[in-house]
Parts: sequence; structure tokens; C-alpha cells
Amino acid sequence: MVDRLKQEYGERIQVAWKAFELRPEPVPLPQPATPARIQRWEASVLPMAAERGLIMKVPPVSPRTRLTFQAVELAREHGAFDAMHRAIFEAFFCRGLDIGDADVLADLAGPFDLGPALMKRTLEAGTYLNHVLEQEQLARDLGITGVPAMLVGDDLATAEPVIGAVPYEWMKATVDRALLGDSLEWRRRSLRSSIPLKADE
Repeated sequence: MVDRLKQEYGERIQVAWKAFELRPEPVPLPQPATPARIQRWEASVLPMAAERGLIMKVPPVSPRTRLTFQAVELAREHGAFDAMHRAIFEAFFCRGLDIGDADVLADLAGPFDLGPALMKRTLEAGTYLNHVLEQEQLARDLGITGVPAMLVGDDLATAEPVIGAVPYEWMKATVDRALLGDSLEWRRRSLRSSIPLKADE
């Protein structure tokens, strides 16, 4: 969906990906590929992915992702963010790799002029750890508790939140409102319409 937005709007929009760990330590990780989880994915996640032209499988692992976000920050600094981001997505959702493992991330960095050795050194040193933690704190401050989540607008104070997997048309309408400067007024109207009126009003 983000790629489609970039194609449609071009230089009129900029996308800034930020870190958010869904289950940071010590939050327990779910058991991967249990019958119940497979059933949920087959009923909702996989059909929705197919509608968006994505090829996905039920992941056989449940990784921690703090190292993952540090890896993409290194890629961002070297101008390879989009490529590394896509490689990580495919490694997890298509190949079932543990994207929280430093060796896996080092292998993924090979084709992007980063090199496995640089990736491993960076992850071992925690070069981008504080940067990732700052991004995660920002997400908590903004009230974000799950993924996918996007804030659309130039100012986080007035940006319109889009939470969950929504249709492309919904996201496009949100971007259009932001470009027209109508996001804040739309949020105010939405808030007013969600407040029940008293009987005598």
C-alpha cells in the first residue's frame, strides 16, 4: 500500500518509517504456527495480503525485533532503507526466517553494499539502539499500541491516525485531507459525531 501511495503521489509525500516493537522483552512471544494461529491467518491475514498482491506464509518463528530495527537504521544511513526493509519482509513472511537473529540480518545486508561484517559489528555495538528506543518511546507517547499504524500529516500534533489494515481508498482519502490541510477539521467532526447527545439537546 505504501509503495502504491508513493507511485500515485510521487514527491508530494514522504514516508518516514519508525520503530515499534509489538512484543518487546519481557512480553511473552506467541507460539508460532499453532493450529489456532494458522486458522486466524488463513481466515484473515492471508486473504487480505492476497488482495494487496502480497505473497505471505504463516511464519514458523516469533522473533524479537529490536535488532531488526537497528539493522534498518544502518541501511537507512547507507541509502538502502527501502531495499533492506523489503528484504526483511520477504525473509520473514515468505521464507520464514528469524529476522531477530543477527546472523540472518547480516546475510540480508550482503546485497546492499552494507556487508555482513559491518552489519554484525553495528548490531553487536548497539550503534543505533538508543535511536530505536527513542522512536519506540515516541510511539508510546502518541498512544500507539499495535501495528500497522500510520500518522498522516506534517505535524504529529494534528496528524490523522490510521490504525489497522485499512483499504487503499481509505488511506488515499487520509493523504488527500492532509495535503489539503483538512485533517484537523475532519478529526474534530469525527469526534463530535462520536459523542452521544443528551436527550434534551
